Amino acid sequence: MFLYLIRHGQTEWNREHRVMGVTPVPLAEEGRAGAAALARELKAKKIPVIYSSTVERALETARILAAEWGAEIREEPRLNESPFEPWVGKTYSELRDDENFKLYFETPTRARFSNGEGMVDIQRRALEAVHDIVETVKTGRAAAVSHADVIKPVLAHYLGMELDAIHRLSIANASSSLVDFKETPPRIRYVNFAPWQWRDTP
Repeated sequence: MFLYLIRHGQTEWNREHRVMGVTPVPLAEEGRAGAAALARELKAKKIPVIYSSTVERALETARILAAEWGAEIREEPRLNESPFEPWVGKTYSELRDDENFKLYFETPTRARFSNGEGMVDIQRRALEAVHDIVETVKTGRAAAVSHADVIKPVLAHYLGMELDAIHRLSIANASSSLVDFKETPPRIRYVNFAPWQWRDTP
């Protein structure tokens, strides 16, 4: 099967470089337009089911995709963003002197950023979700709407990358990355496809 890993559309907090965690921040106008552009671009793929993080910005993105595709939405909390409790609401510039914030981008497996969860835990639960999606859908196509720093460790696993190298990957808002599970081992067909970057949107 083909699994489309989709990052949620842009929010105002994304533009402000502000840490969201699982805060229910809605999509900005540009975020809704970006999600709609991706939905139109992938419509011909006839994706019947969308698994979504339960965080509001991901669910809002999933609803935009589902409306265009006529797809079913299934909530999957293992695709959720990490809570980032110590950092929520703060901007990157406000956190620049935080040693764990520096570690998060340099060697994320050493950073302490969420109560009871580290990067290894994020990767583990996200891969468990992906495995269960693949086992459930088996053939055809499905989408999974999540967050950049959940998608990155999933892609790193299938690329054979070290987990500490995940920030070498760029995952834009309202972008799609495609994993082909018909192959053994699974193959990454593309990463960070964001049609709103190169096409006019309403």
